[in-house]
Amino acid sequence: MKPVKLGLIGVGTVGASTARVLKNNALEIARRAGREIEIIHASRRDISLGMPEGNDHILLTDNPFEVVDNPDLDVI
Repeated sequence: MKPVKLGLIGVGTVGASTARVLKNNALEIARRAGREIEIIHASRRDISLGMPEGNDHILLTDNPFEVVDNPDLDVI
């Protein structure tokens, strides 16, 4: 089954922690939900800060509307 593709708007304290929790608990989440969850796009005001460690594969933008308009996302 295809993973649920997720977008995050805001990668400050809460958004970064959300990304970290989803990554650290990916196996348990997939087991309970029946599908993997994959963050593929995120926005933050200062993209020079990047994503939390281990989430470097996520497309990062400073424009939240790019995330909203991404047709590949299932959930924002």
